[in-house]
Amino acid sequence: MTYDALEMSYRTLKIRKDPNCALCGPNPTVTELIDYEAFCGSISVEAADAAAGSTITATDLKQKLDERAAGKRDFLLVDVREPGEYEIVNIPGAILIPKGRILDGSALAEMPHDKPIILHCKSGVRSAECLAALKGAGFADATHVAGGVLAWVNQVEPEKPTY
Repeated sequence: MTYDALEMSYRTLKIRKDPNCALCGPNPTVTELIDYEAFCGSISVEAADAAAGSTITATDLKQKLDERAAGKRDFLLVDVREPGEYEIVNIPGAILIPKGRILDGSALAEMPHDKPIILHCKSGVRSAECLAALKGAGFADATHVAGGVLAWVNQVEPEKPTY
């Protein structure tokens, strides 16, 4: 139904049903409700436990990056987002290792045991999940950035884009 405010009239439209509809077609692929917490990026209990006491702010990261640039500190800064996200905006000095590679264990050989690891993502949810995986694999000196790159842009580099 459409409404024309100038003419103060309604018009009913007939729409044909999509025979390939994933919900109501003859072979539906959507048969149940989604897992809301997983879909919305809620943090797991394991990630929340790992993040407790192992979370830094974007301004803390800025200070650590400045100290690293001055030769006073060494750490690995890891962006766990996907390549397309990294291309939109990134934190200087971060290397890209997507979350999937950390969770499946294929990236663990690239992670140093002899220096701290700082993880970040877009908002802090994915990096907390990766933090839990790293801590479970024996990387005790790992932290993540609360609020991720969104907090970085908001608090440190507001001229950078967000998505």
